[in-house]
Amino acid sequence: HLANWGASNTTLVALQPNTGRILAMVGSADFYSEDISGQVNMALTGRQPGSSIKPLTYVTAFERGWTPGTLIWDVESVFTDEWGQIYTPKNFDDRFHGPTLVRGALANSYNIPAVKTLDYVGVCDFIRRANEIGIHSLHDEGCVTGGKPSDYWLALTLGGGEVSPLEMVSFYAT
Repeated sequence: HLANWGASNTTLVALQPNTGRILAMVGSADFYSEDISGQVNMALTGRQPGSSIKPLTYVTAFERGWTPGTLIWDVESVFTDEWGQIYTPKNFDDRFHGPTLVRGALANSYNIPAVKTLDYVGVCDFIRRANEIGIHSLHDEGCVTGGKPSDYWLALTLGGGEVSPLEMVSFYAT
């Protein structure tokens, strides 16, 4: 039951990976419930994907020559944006893991290496790659005009943008 998990609504999308054909799609737990906006198809609605978007960050780095064996440091790191705002990502376990390979950082869902990787590839290249593989809900006018991203920053790799569940399932099918 959803309430046991602290949820009031959910969605499900299942695709045939080799064709992209939708096998099953449930957009709401209860179409007739106004309390949960049941008539809104949550499979098509932007949601924060959390760490499930991290593989896209690493795919983008692989296009630039990284491999699963690339060394990355999981240490305290401070990033400053162009407006002087400071961002210090933390891992879910509040620990630093030192030198780690990309494969280990991804397998353990470490946040700091993912943020460092997005800093390396750039938010605009990440969004470009997302758009190329069918995630069209991520877009930034600054990237389109050749400027700097204005809507997103490095937390994008931790799920800081909204993507529909259908887009995420399509990404994984790819």
